[in-house]
Amino acid sequence: MLNNKHKAQLIIISAFVLGIIVGASGQYLVLHNSLSKPANSNQEILDSLTREVKLTKDQRSQVEQIINESQVKYQDLRTQTRPLYDAVRNETRKRISAILSPEQQTLFDQRNRELDAKRAQKEKPPTSK
Repeated sequence: MLNNKHKAQLIIISAFVLGIIVGASGQYLVLHNSLSKPANSNQEILDSLTREVKLTKDQRSQVEQIINESQVKYQDLRTQTRPLYDAVRNETRKRISAILSPEQQTLFDQRNRELDAKRAQKEKPPTSK
């Protein structure tokens, strides 16, 4: 039978471990949800501004045009910088591939195809309503 001192230590250690588990799980959920949540569409931004700033119809029309023009600029910027990101990603993949066994390489290639497909889907230009 455990004496009171050992029981207290066990409770403290259990609480500490449980705190780590709960904290890590919470952090994972928050991070996972924020990363998987799509960016606001132009329409959502426009609706939000209309509500919060109380835009008039004329102002709303002008803001919509500004947002659409900015979206084109953002897409141009992505197009310009994409090759730099791709080069770093490809270099990283080559370095990792160099240390993998043939079996691991097959799994790594499959993983990369899935990530590339998700990235391509995510990078499609947003559609306005």
